[in-house]
Amino acid sequence: MTQNIPVIPLLLVLSSGIYSLFALFCVIEFFRPEKLEMNDIQAAPISILKPLSGKDPELYENIQSFCSQDYPEYEVLLGVTDRNDAALNVAEKVKGQSSVRIVVNERSLGANRKVSNLNGLVEAARYPLLAVSDSDMRVDGYYLKHIAGEYLSGENTGLVTSFYKISNPESAGAAFESLTIALDLIPSVLVARRLEGVTFGLGASMLFSREALNAIGGLETIADYLADDYQIGNRIWRKGYKIILSRYVLEDKAGAMSIAGHLKHQIRWARTYRACRPKGFIGYGITYVFPISFLLFMLHGPDILSVTVLCAAVGLRLCLALVICKKVICSKKWLWWIVLLPVKDIMGFCIWIWSFLGATVVWRGSRYLILKGGKILQRD
Repeated sequence: MTQNIPVIPLLLVLSSGIYSLFALFCVIEFFRPEKLEMNDIQAAPISILKPLSGKDPELYENIQSFCSQDYPEYEVLLGVTDRNDAALNVAEKVKGQSSVRIVVNERSLGANRKVSNLNGLVEAARYPLLAVSDSDMRVDGYYLKHIAGEYLSGENTGLVTSFYKISNPESAGAAFESLTIALDLIPSVLVARRLEGVTFGLGASMLFSREALNAIGGLETIADYLADDYQIGNRIWRKGYKIILSRYVLEDKAGAMSIAGHLKHQIRWARTYRACRPKGFIGYGITYVFPISFLLFMLHGPDILSVTVLCAAVGLRLCLALVICKKVICSKKWLWWIVLLPVKDIMGFCIWIWSFLGATVVWRGSRYLILKGGKILQRD
């Protein structure tokens, strides 16, 4: 009967359903065919900065993809903070190309070693435009031309940042990661873009000027923050610059990620997000339409209302998956992993709840305590 309906779960389901429909609209709207003609825009020289740490899966091929750009003038700088880093051996293999240089910077700026690495690359870079990209990313030859065209086509542009995807997961853990990126991260960022604009960067790719970086005080100001991509983008935005979300999507070569590796990554991401955007992270709970609908089903029991709501939630998630597959993933094989989606959604909801119960994360083998605003203290 109506009086027995759990009101709060029902309201959460309605809110979550509205969000899911709006997210679907945002995805369709954003990934429509673009009208920008890149060839009509004069190219500017760019320094590609690749901070390395350890030997990521297919690292050589990843680096090589950035060295094969259809772009007039650019350089690739590969950075490490330790001369014994395993990534240095891979970097040496591509060093022979004229556009590639290796930078070893052992000077520490703070708790985030990646920022120290990146700062050494910035200091060594020749050009005023800087393209920063994580070491596990791979691109095609059109990457630089695309993001440079988007950067130079706008007014007062401070940063161009990009999504990423895992098109062909090599393990169940990588499949969970791929589904999370495609069906949680991408829609939530596009909803934020529609409601408030883009106010942060994504580590897969960020193109910004040395001028914008100097305007925020340089990398020294974020050396003790974990989410350096968020901090760079957010501080550039706060200085009055515009942030553009690129239509170019990079490929993340995650390799055969374990389920434990996926969980650690998601817990780190969730607790970092909560520290940087506490209000937004609380609101992020309504994105879990399937777990909330399943909760209503469990509390109310199997009747017409709860079953209809649960089926509608599954339908919304499947529609989003099909749209993302067609417009972003571009691989029908990816759809085979959709069978894991209900499990992934429930795992994600549990991680969201679990993230409120602590503030420690593990990153690159070290344990950190995340403080208010995203600052970190190393615990070991």
